Amino acid sequence: MKIVINGKFYGQKKTGVQRYAGEILSFLDGLFREGEAELLVPADAAENVPAFRNINVVVRGKKTGTLWEQTTFSRYVKKRKAVSLDLCNSAPLFAPKIVCIHDVKVCVHPEFFSLKFRLWYRFLMKNITKKAKAILTVSEFSKREIEKYYPKARGKITVAPNAWQHFGKGASDPKALQKYGLEQGNYFFAMSSLEPNKNLKWIVGNARQNPSETFAVAGGINKKVFSDVEEELPENVKLLGYVSDEEAKSLMADCKAFLFVTFYEGFGLPPLEALAAGAPCIIVSDSEVMHEVFGNDAVYVSPETYGYDLGSLAEEHSSADCLARYSWQISAEKVYEVLKQYIIQ
Repeated sequence: MKIVINGKFYGQKKTGVQRYAGEILSFLDGLFREGEAELLVPADAAENVPAFRNINVVVRGKKTGTLWEQTTFSRYVKKRKAVSLDLCNSAPLFAPKIVCIHDVKVCVHPEFFSLKFRLWYRFLMKNITKKAKAILTVSEFSKREIEKYYPKARGKITVAPNAWQHFGKGASDPKALQKYGLEQGNYFFAMSSLEPNKNLKWIVGNARQNPSETFAVAGGINKKVFSDVEEELPENVKLLGYVSDEEAKSLMADCKAFLFVTFYEGFGLPPLEALAAGAPCIIVSDSEVMHEVFGNDAVYVSPETYGYDLGSLAEEHSSADCLARYSWQISAEKVYEVLKQYIIQ
């Protein structure tokens, strides 16, 4: 039996979920033997696929997104009597699957999502957790949450966490601060999508309470999925839009502190990236998963409380001891141990 990898994500904008999928595959490529795995991608995503040594890349179908996944990809997997590896929270309904569910925030905070997306996601997750041969996730917290909302997932879940080594591959962009009108060590930086769960309101509220500080926020929003998040911004908040990895490294390394005060996460990759880039301090939500991932390496605040003296909090410089606990290589090895059960030579 062969593993067929769902390459839909190569046609999507890169957020944490797509980052995870790409990094896991880059290390799985060194673990697979020739002929064990194929990566199937839609035509619109083919140009974004990197070169692999052992993973055979197949381009198939003109459809895109969920429609491609549920038709072209699903038929391909069934025809070859293969098992699909789906690393981005979704999977075909009618094909054997191993799927990574990063979080269940649509269950915990349905108000952050459109009705159409909520209905589809709940139906999809019920199907996946019932029929999946195996489930991957990114933290022990996320494992408990999946089991809480989908009891039929119990006994199927393996934790293969996010990691940070991709932030050591390239150089930073020394022109980033000048491009965005920021001064070294004189701004707070946040980087994520601007969906409601990411809690832009916390930054806005604390920016109003700290008018002498500058807040820079990088990221974008998918308005087809997320509810309305429009917010009147004070003058000391700058929305930067999407930034490159090179720019992000510089903005993280030169900030006063990196902010990640979200309502709900399955892991929380951006603060880990910030520590890897050299951020002097990370300020994150006082939540179960943040404590699991960062331990004593972060400053914790309530995502519902405004009025913090952020200048004082930023003086509590973070250590980066937690970085030693996370490795893409180790996570890929955990994934491969799951896959090996379904590979028949």
